[in-house]
Amino acid sequence: MEAGRPRPAFEMNAATDNSPVFGILQNASMVDYPGRMAAVLFLSGCNFRCGFCHNANLMGRVVMEGLSWADVEATCRKFRENWVQSMVVTGGEPTLHPGIFELVDRLKGWGFAVKLDTNGSRPEVLEELLPQVDYVAMDVKFAPEEYEERTGFGRIEALSRSIDLIRGTSVGYEFRTTVIDAWHNEDKMRAIGEWVRGARRHVLQGFVPHENLPDPSCRVMKETPSATLHRLADVLRGYVEQVDVRGEF
Repeated sequence: MEAGRPRPAFEMNAATDNSPVFGILQNASMVDYPGRMAAVLFLSGCNFRCGFCHNANLMGRVVMEGLSWADVEATCRKFRENWVQSMVVTGGEPTLHPGIFELVDRLKGWGFAVKLDTNGSRPEVLEELLPQVDYVAMDVKFAPEEYEERTGFGRIEALSRSIDLIRGTSVGYEFRTTVIDAWHNEDKMRAIGEWVRGARRHVLQGFVPHENLPDPSCRVMKETPSATLHRLADVLRGYVEQVDVRGEF
């Protein structure tokens, strides 16, 4: 869509080309966008190989064909009619998709606040997107030395660049870590803290096992207890302004 072109809210697009949106959560979420009720849009394709991923059907480098723009617009209109004013763009890894810029542009043109979820692997894309979104959440999954073993992605310099970009942005943001009791301890959290030192906000969330996780060993891991989350949050508070715990058990 051309920059600066006036767009009436929810003008139905007659084009038949597909959007980058692979799926849309049926109901609005109260937890995916801090302080807001939001719809959640999923994009396919991911360059990580996390064995504990709950969106494993979206993994893989291949970006799958998305919904039509008309379907996306119609669904967004229904959400807006039900007082949903925010959108979460997640994945997969949204920055892999060449249509991410048009998607954000359209969502903003329709009057939605936009939150971007990212793994931080493509700082060159993130740098262009940051001025266009209202909130960004980057997963900082492990200490740098563990990344390649746990995720299959070893370009630490790219992740560090994304952390720097986010720490320097004026938009709302959070870093977040899914805490797995068997893998995260105080020393690992100190290493993560050093990596994101000076950040405004970091969220720790509990791991939940599921029978469809990609790695069979992760399917039988235990849920992260609340005590572990709070203990590691106390460690992280030495590095980050605000540390929150989400998903306690």
